[in-house]
Amino acid sequence: MTIGFRAKGGGISETAEFVNCSRAAVVKVYRAWQNGTVQNQRRGKCGAPRAIDDRGERRLRRCVRADRRATVEQLTTKMNQGATKSVSQSTIQRTLLRLGLRSRRLVRAPMLTAVHRRRRLEFARQYSSWTSTEWRQVAFSDESRFMLHRTDGRWRIRRETSERNHPATIAGTVQAGGGSIMVWGMFSWHSLGSLIIVEGTMDQYKYASVLADHVHPYMRIVFPQDDGIFQQDNARCHTAASVRAWFEEHQDEFTVLPWPANSPDLNPIEHLWDHLDRVVRAMDPQPRNLAQLATALESAWLNIPENTFRDLCDSLPARLAAVRSAKGAVSKTSNEKDFSFTKISQDIKDWLKAARVRWPNTFAWL
Repeated sequence: MTIGFRAKGGGISETAEFVNCSRAAVVKVYRAWQNGTVQNQRRGKCGAPRAIDDRGERRLRRCVRADRRATVEQLTTKMNQGATKSVSQSTIQRTLLRLGLRSRRLVRAPMLTAVHRRRRLEFARQYSSWTSTEWRQVAFSDESRFMLHRTDGRWRIRRETSERNHPATIAGTVQAGGGSIMVWGMFSWHSLGSLIIVEGTMDQYKYASVLADHVHPYMRIVFPQDDGIFQQDNARCHTAASVRAWFEEHQDEFTVLPWPANSPDLNPIEHLWDHLDRVVRAMDPQPRNLAQLATALESAWLNIPENTFRDLCDSLPARLAAVRSAKGAVSKTSNEKDFSFTKISQDIKDWLKAARVRWPNTFAWL
């Protein structure tokens, strides 16, 4: 740079200011170049060569893909097998980070068979013409279980950002055990329905009571023109003979939406369950017993912002489009949250502050 600037007519002082060095240094370098004792060329790369070259990186990537759950220690052992020069665990860790293979938790998503994927794709294609207007006539429902003491036993894996929905990075979901509360809820674009605390496990008889006491009144009030559509999954209690008979008796008042099996990622109410869980987990101190947990869940449900559940209903066309693109598999769009959790976090804080004022006795433990 010094030689080039001087060779183009730059003065000594101008060159020194441009390259940020002394005038004497400019004179010395330029004179040496004129005498042929220095060449105007780039410096070679400095520093020690990498312990793991490009070939080693490719081998490390293959080791990760062969066993997604391998620890850094295990990967180091595999890389050192048959190698002329061993590498340390810290070197493996840095290389993994450079390759974008960060340790991540398994994605919780339904385990889909070929039949599941085919039926999901058929469903997405059948309702491809539906816009937000049609989906606003649908009331979504589901059950969920909330644990009093949450446990987190999920494995951590290594994957690239683009591999989020790779089969090797997805963990099947199972229902939680004791110390928990089962709830049933429903909502549509127009309004939230009831949140029901279910004693024990939902069976066909309890579900029949829910249909008569909560679903039927909701559908009559929210959809007075008898143009409402009720959504439910394919749980056994939902498909029992007595339940099917009840729906047949009320088929003139509303219809039931056929739903593909094993597709909770398509049901927007799953995001409301996540919202409730975030509200409860933000409480300090936490609910100490199941009664307090039930009270917290019911109050959090009643205070879900209107724009939150409306945005979820309007997300159905995009969800189905993502399923079509994924050929029926779990897609990135359908399995991720479709609304801002930054705003939800603020809603949670505002709700907790208002709850302490509005229900001082009920939430004295907050």
